Formats: sequence, structure tokens, C-alpha cells
Amino acid sequence: MRMTELKLSIPQDILYTLNETKNDFIKKMRLYAAMELYRMQKLSMGKASELAEMNKTDFMFELGKYEIPAINYDPDDFREEAEWIMRK
Repeated sequence: MRMTELKLSIPQDILYTLNETKNDFIKKMRLYAAMELYRMQKLSMGKASELAEMNKTDFMFELGKYEIPAINYDPDDFREEAEWIMRK
């Protein structure tokens, strides 16, 4: 898999204020970005968990901690599929 490196500069006192190391901050930013992109339906579960550098199960657990639904299923689509199944 090809990788692209991004550079992000932040004020050093942000890490001090958060009481985090550079690596911890990077890890959290990857997770937060992945969760938000998943919530916005910009990334699939697989791609979001890849961005967060987690397996899907761990990523779903993190979604739950932030009360982000792991399954984004449109209620109308669900209703239509349920009706289709009932007709079978």
C-alpha cells in the first residue's frame, strides 16, 4: 500500500496543555479524523479503521465510546428491505 506523509505543525504548548506526547497526539488525531470521516459517511468502516490504525472491532468499540453509531443504516432503506424480505 502506498503511503503519503502529511506534516502538521501545532504550538508546542498544545501538547503540554493536553499532557500528551507527540506520538499520543498523532494517534488520537488519526482516530478522531477517522471517526468523523466515518460519521460523515466519507469513509467506510474498513477505510476508517485503517486510517485509525486499528482493526475493525477496536474501531467499532471506539465509535461506541463517542456515541457514534457503528451502523449507519437509513431507516427508509431498512424498512424497504424488511418489506421485501417479508414478501418472500
